[in-house]
Amino acid sequence: MQLVHDPAGIALSGSGTAATSANFGTVAAFGGTVPSGVTKTAGASSFTLNTTIDINVSKGLLDILDLLSSSYTLTAKLQAADAQNIWKWNSITLSTTATTITSGGTYTSTTPYTFSLTVPFSAAAGTISNTIQMTAVAN
Repeated sequence: MQLVHDPAGIALSGSGTAATSANFGTVAAFGGTVPSGVTKTAGASSFTLNTTIDINVSKGLLDILDLLSSSYTLTAKLQAADAQNIWKWNSITLSTTATTITSGGTYTSTTPYTFSLTVPFSAAAGTISNTIQMTAVAN
């Protein structure tokens, strides 16, 4: 599986690999700037950052299930619980329990997904960091 920089999304460190990261820098609920490829929207009690990240899943060369499969199921979960912020992948809220993002992914097709992070106005200023673990399994 490769996470790939989408031309409309945030720049990714390690784009084209399975270990990719995105740095949103310093972001404020009101005012300030966001990185290129990121949108910020403010609601009544929180603000949300959105960006597009592409995923490309290839079949394993030595795995018989991959060779016989025409599609895959993609799941995602947070490495650490976050009781304050809301992390979403394609509008699906993530937690520390794996949840299905798609059950009919097409191999070798670069597919855009929307990542969003919602931060409540009540949150204290500070660093927000987590890891999203993704798994693709042959159908």
